[in-house]
Amino acid sequence: MHKQNTPKRQDGFAKYRARHYRGARHTLLLLPPAKRRALQRNLIFIGVSLSTVLLIALFSKAHAAGGAYVVDDGAVNAPGECNVDTWYSANRHAASTHNATLSPACTFSAMPTVQWGAAVSRATTAGKGETQISPQVKAQVLSRENVGLELAITAGAHVALDRQHGFDGADLNIPLTWQPLAPLRLNLNAGWSHAYNDGDQQHRLSWGTGFEYQLAEGLTLIGERYGQEGGEQAWQAGPRFHIGKRVDVDVVVGRSLIGERAQWLTTGTTLRF
Repeated sequence: MHKQNTPKRQDGFAKYRARHYRGARHTLLLLPPAKRRALQRNLIFIGVSLSTVLLIALFSKAHAAGGAYVVDDGAVNAPGECNVDTWYSANRHAASTHNATLSPACTFSAMPTVQWGAAVSRATTAGKGETQISPQVKAQVLSRENVGLELAITAGAHVALDRQHGFDGADLNIPLTWQPLAPLRLNLNAGWSHAYNDGDQQHRLSWGTGFEYQLAEGLTLIGERYGQEGGEQAWQAGPRFHIGKRVDVDVVVGRSLIGERAQWLTTGTTLRF
């Protein structure tokens, strides 16, 4: 016969649950306020991302590459397909430094080798924020499936909405992808960037290398190293989880290789339809 919980047993369970709840809450409160806020923001973003995934999973298909990673690949979306990348990055040791990005892109059937896109990003440092819009175009110039080679040319411009001089710069990049094995893709980038900041103009060569290795049907490991001549040098790496064949979720750890060697954590999703 099934026994119902007596009031005494229910009270004991309630005290046990309350004690452990207070313990978890106490552990969270022990964190410094800045780190606690950063953790809360990342957890909120992950929750929102997963909720979005569940809502639109029936309408999207996921592919590799892209997202928060800097090193590009030589592929474009299939004709008639679009994707939306979104990610949130937070500095691990400076919670007031973080940014969020939304980046849609489409390849139209009338131009099957050209992908049109844009990125809208909001960066915040020490309480001061800046919003930037970056229109982008990517044209595939070579695709040889028999040898696993893909080559493209990308170009983009950057416009800041919160400054008197809005034009922030432009860049040109040539991404090459080689797939020597079915689960492995190697990416190589070479490019040029022009930065304009309140009259200070800089021209720099840029480069990047990366890999994508599919460990299982639902998991790909991605890593990259990139930099600019006399400027930024950094690496990023992490797992990409494939939810079915429609949605990707990224967890990325990155670190700068110059200056104070800042570290950051990024969470993001890639959706295709």
